[in-house]
Amino acid sequence: DFYDFIEMGDGRIGLLVADVADKGTGAALYMALSRTLIRTFALQYPDRPELALQLANERILADTQSDQFVTVFYGVLNPEDGRFVYCNAGHNPAFVTGSQTRALTHTGAPLGMFPGLTWRQRSVTLAPGSTLILYSDGIPEAQNAAHEEFGDDRLLLLANEYAGKPAVELEEAVKTAVTQFVAGAPQFDDITLMVVVREIGSGKNDV
Repeated sequence: DFYDFIEMGDGRIGLLVADVADKGTGAALYMALSRTLIRTFALQYPDRPELALQLANERILADTQSDQFVTVFYGVLNPEDGRFVYCNAGHNPAFVTGSQTRALTHTGAPLGMFPGLTWRQRSVTLAPGSTLILYSDGIPEAQNAAHEEFGDDRLLLLANEYAGKPAVELEEAVKTAVTQFVAGAPQFDDITLMVVVREIGSGKNDV
């Protein structure tokens, strides 16, 4: 897994969570290249997340000779009005919780699979007090000794329980819940969680 916060220079911020479909040294190098390329094109095209991913995909394929790929959730958040423009390249859905829960599902395939891939760019507005949750599959796929998975439903229950509270409180609650659920059973995947809370009446975000 890897993640990034990309300051755009005009107050907007890019939010990135990604997961390379492999492990080891090769995957680490692939991850570093992917992160660098996405960041580079994100800064060049802050209004067009879909173009940033398209250009990163072409460069990844040109610069690597492997069958690896990377799932990516990338979006640009405007803290002033809460507008979040995003693309989901084969990654877990992000969730927006508040008055209602919304899943931000796939808008295209993972990066690194084929040349010429494109992504649909979508947008959602975070109302004051709402929470945006980005994560990797290490959370819902965390297993206990009986091979039961933690699942998205448990994550959403926590998200709704901690709606509007500081981001760190939800982060700690998820960490505790996953730890208690697996109860010491060995895990084989990274866990990444990013929480953004749009504070009421401030035009700011707690990350």
